[in-house]
Amino acid sequence: ALSVLAGDDAHDLFTKTFNPALVQTATAESSKRRIAASLVLSKAAAKLHNPRLSALAYRVKLDAFERVKKAIDDMVTALLKEKEDEIKHKDFCVDEFNTNQLQTETKEREKQDLIAKIEDLEMTIKTLTEEID
Repeated sequence: ALSVLAGDDAHDLFTKTFNPALVQTATAESSKRRIAASLVLSKAAAKLHNPRLSALAYRVKLDAFERVKKAIDDMVTALLKEKEDEIKHKDFCVDEFNTNQLQTETKEREKQDLIAKIEDLEMTIKTLTEEID
């Protein structure tokens, strides 16, 4: 999944569609507050020897990454679904191509048989016409 996101096509698409005016700038302020809250909770956990407070501080610190991880997981899921659909479509196309090729070969054989039969009948007609004359 990472190779899809890091590929040249993805990079080209990103550079074409990226608009710096839409970048969220309030995140830095929120991040500072999140880090400060995490530090306060960590200090309180260390002072009180409370593992629950320590876990909460860790969770507060990593909460920002949860949304990013969820977005990446959603993208990977969508890409895997798209890949699966493309494989199904390719398999369908290959099956149809093989069926078409088989039918074409069958019809070619029938055509050759009919041409041979026509030539045989023309020869019979010619022979009978010569016998009548």
